[in-house]
Amino acid sequence: MSIKFKKIRYPFEYAAVLVVRAVVRAMPLGFIAFVGRMAGALIFMLPPFRRLTCANLRIAFPEKSECEIRGIARESLQNVSRTVLELFWFSGRQEYLHRITSNNQLGVDITRKYMGDGGLIWISPHIGNWELAAFNVSHGTKIPFAVVVRAQQNPFINKLIVESRSSGGNRIIFEKGAVKGMIKAIRDGCFLATLIDQNTKARDGGIFVDFFGLPVPTSRSIAFFARRMNVNLAVGGCLRDGSGYRMFCVELPRRIAEYGSDEELVQDIMKITEDVVRSHPEQYLWLYKRWQYIPAEAPEEVAVKFPYYAARAAPRFYDNAAKKKV
Repeated sequence: MSIKFKKIRYPFEYAAVLVVRAVVRAMPLGFIAFVGRMAGALIFMLPPFRRLTCANLRIAFPEKSECEIRGIARESLQNVSRTVLELFWFSGRQEYLHRITSNNQLGVDITRKYMGDGGLIWISPHIGNWELAAFNVSHGTKIPFAVVVRAQQNPFINKLIVESRSSGGNRIIFEKGAVKGMIKAIRDGCFLATLIDQNTKARDGGIFVDFFGLPVPTSRSIAFFARRMNVNLAVGGCLRDGSGYRMFCVELPRRIAEYGSDEELVQDIMKITEDVVRSHPEQYLWLYKRWQYIPAEAPEEVAVKFPYYAARAAPRFYDNAAKKKV
């Protein structure tokens, strides 16, 4: 897409999002749930989104019937729609969120446990409402969080989302070149929050680990940072629970110093993530090409298990020099 076209498109996208944001903030929270369900059902009717979501679910749950797969896919898309709307609604309303979320004390206790023990990196999968997890914990503990995120392509929308994410006092660190910001945040007394269940190319620090029986490229940066800085890790988030929410947090089975490699640590994180997703598959983000890259060295009997959109990782996936030659 040309730069000229983007410059024209971005302001229109921003204007549309501003209108949606204004309407959402004027709605009762219960009505947002209804709108999110309707929007998710409409998205499910679109063949590309339905095909992708169902393909991912078949990888994760081969034992489920096609009827079950489609039901979970629809609920997942409804959850994603609600999550986007709720990010705008709860911006500046963290106190209200804390009142309707159960099990808050779990997140508070685990976070405070590590206050004098090197700090904590709170890793949240794309499940439930992942945007609200840092809001809730920082409100309950009064400890500022620095949230590591990927920048949105549209700079206007990116600014709007950053404002929403930081409305509770949280600091935003963009994923590209994040290490310096993470070090400063820890030294300033912040805890860190980040998402890890996204594809990261090997040339950018990604490593293949097992996720639902197939290898996926996952960033090693958090593991590298935690092991070098001796910062603790926990997998947590904010699940939907009826009309409210419920915090969950799972500590790693070993102390950070006991891990012999970044790979071991990342694999444990992804194993915990998989267990959480298995318990609440309808709340997970399946609208993402998580199994997009087949390792170049994977045998054919493994490669055939990948979904329709996957392809063997090309040399440029592994090597910056190969990327420059393309």
